[in-house]
Amino acid sequence: MRLLILVNTLDCLEENAALLSNAFRRCGCEVILGDINAIAADDYRYFTRGVLVPEKGEPYDLGSAAVGNRGTYFLDECQLIWVMGSPHHRVARDVWQMLWLASRHTAFVNSIEGLVFLNTKHALGYILPKENRAFSYISNDVSLLWEYYRQTSDQWWVAKPPNASCGQNVFLLSPNGPNVRTILQCLTGNTVAQKEVDYGGVGGFKAEYAILQKFIPEVAQGEKRVIVACGKAVAWHGRQAQPYDHRSNLTQGGTSNSVDLHSDEIGLVELIGQKLMAHGINFIGIDMAYPYILELNLAYPGGLYRAKLVSGVDRSDQVAELIIAHFEKHCSS
Repeated sequence: MRLLILVNTLDCLEENAALLSNAFRRCGCEVILGDINAIAADDYRYFTRGVLVPEKGEPYDLGSAAVGNRGTYFLDECQLIWVMGSPHHRVARDVWQMLWLASRHTAFVNSIEGLVFLNTKHALGYILPKENRAFSYISNDVSLLWEYYRQTSDQWWVAKPPNASCGQNVFLLSPNGPNVRTILQCLTGNTVAQKEVDYGGVGGFKAEYAILQKFIPEVAQGEKRVIVACGKAVAWHGRQAQPYDHRSNLTQGGTSNSVDLHSDEIGLVELIGQKLMAHGINFIGIDMAYPYILELNLAYPGGLYRAKLVSGVDRSDQVAELIIAHFEKHCSS
């Protein structure tokens, strides 16, 4: 099998590209690492610039550069493609469109439809059972968000954008908080102030969406990041926020630790994984404070590397074996 892994940069590989390219090589696959922002077409035949990973080369580690023969590789000459990066916003529409067209002929580990339409907090209401998600109110009208907050004066809330990651602009809102209105204005684009600055709104539409979500007390005990491959929970670790922050994201100073998953937790994440497989999503990271699911990470979720560090066990081979078996079965049926 020839696998093309599309990444943001070939010069500094993130954990999934490093660990999983090693794992697929160990499983006997030919692996190419390609630049997602370099997708192009030769008479509507799509290709990218990339590196053919040496069959017997040194294994990559987190932060490694992709070493090997750099060249041009056509997507339709690969049996499987794995998107492990997000195209730059200036070319994102074109890249997603070309990748979707390429997916009409070549299998993708995670479908383009799923990555574009389900890799968002909007999708939680569709994917999750109601009892496993926090109540959320979503709008780009700050007056509606503000009024809803004011009606629940004894409730703690979390406010955040629906399409950000790594803990960006995630605010914890206390009851009767002095800065809540300002925070909600900021998250929705400061439309009132911008209208004044733009002399009556000549700058055009400024509103942005924000989510007002009920705070889940279970989060204070820590979260769990679970990696699910082909509907199977394969790796996990705990995440704990620092005393000075409410966010457990590792990029925001959160720490990882070894944890166990009980049978109910495994059943829930595997149920979610199987539901997402119906939409072509075969590899995800799930953030959980049981019984609540906090986030679904579909694009290139971290977790394998941290799980390896805290447990001493590398689960990347298991991921590769599950993916290979799934697509060999799918392609032969």
